[in-house]
Amino acid sequence: MLKRVLLLAVFGISLMQLSCASKDNSEPPAPLTRIEKAIPVYTEWRIDAGEGIDTASYNMQPLLNQGQIFSVDTLGMVTSVNAESGRVNWTSFTRLAAITGLAGGEGVVIASSKNGDLVAYDVEDKNLRQRWAIRLKGEIRAAPVIVDEQVFVRTVDGKLSALSLLDGAIQWAVSRRVPALSLTGNSRPLIAGKLVIVGFDDGKISAFSRKDGQTLWEVTVSNPSGRTEIERLVDLDGQFIFRDGIIYISSYQGRLAAIQAIDGNVLWSRKFSSYQSIDADGEALYLSSDDSHIWSIDRRTGTAFWKQEVLHARKITAPMVIGENLVVADLEGYVHWFDKSDGTLLGRVRPTENRYIAKPVKWLDKVILIDSDGILSSVRFDDRHFKR
Repeated sequence: MLKRVLLLAVFGISLMQLSCASKDNSEPPAPLTRIEKAIPVYTEWRIDAGEGIDTASYNMQPLLNQGQIFSVDTLGMVTSVNAESGRVNWTSFTRLAAITGLAGGEGVVIASSKNGDLVAYDVEDKNLRQRWAIRLKGEIRAAPVIVDEQVFVRTVDGKLSALSLLDGAIQWAVSRRVPALSLTGNSRPLIAGKLVIVGFDDGKISAFSRKDGQTLWEVTVSNPSGRTEIERLVDLDGQFIFRDGIIYISSYQGRLAAIQAIDGNVLWSRKFSSYQSIDADGEALYLSSDDSHIWSIDRRTGTAFWKQEVLHARKITAPMVIGENLVVADLEGYVHWFDKSDGTLLGRVRPTENRYIAKPVKWLDKVILIDSDGILSSVRFDDRHFKR
């Protein structure tokens, strides 16, 4: 069992693209290509938001709410930043060993820790005031989700818990078996009306009633195959999305699928491997595959509109849609801008020299990113060329 746990940690860290000082034996990243008539991309501001990630950290994506950026570092320091100016509003010390980003909304921020701590804070003028705190039994590797007066949190032991936003009381909890070997991350729960949808490490997606946790349907997205446990990994760790009554979800070494939320009916599926989150517009899904290729997939049929391989093996983030463009960042601190209609590379900028892991966040026509060293940056495409 000890060997399996060790293998899980080492393999998972590699797949989740965490920075480390050890020698990397993976495929070398593609060199940067020259961009003909590159459109300027600017770094507007950059600040140090605390300690960078370590080998236990996962998706430390910043939280954007009403023009404020909230970030948390691995020592539990929460920083509030003005999204327009980059000016630090305040810092607050939670003392939580955070390994994932914050959740929040309506004047509330929720932080978590690798020890299973879940703490809700009321946002005051220049500080955080604790509302409630609870300790769950499993490590929290994905930010909680807040909807109305409920908080939903997934823990690494395969448990989904629903809590009261008011006082932290557990309303219900459900559990699923965790395979002996799985990737180190988890996807966040997704809320679709009266349903809470969760992807599990065995390749299954389940829908539960928000009211009482009753299982309403369950679908296998990917079946494990292969002789070794690594070959049989099919984790649903990429953040899936809900659009027009349909759930779009991808799995590692598995499939990409479109599933009706109301009954779990699979509309289409195709072979695909990704542990990154999905973004979408009215016609297409946008994904980063595990070999760092960017794909545009027809939402209706699952067929590919285009594939861009120029960033092969550069360990890119999930793509983010901004206007008529896509943005990804990579292992060397570059932020790349693409035309989402055909995948043409338009421009790039390098706010830092550190790896980006978390998906960029959109604010107006700007992109907010945090790198592996805890540096927050704001990047903007040249307004004269920005396609709205």
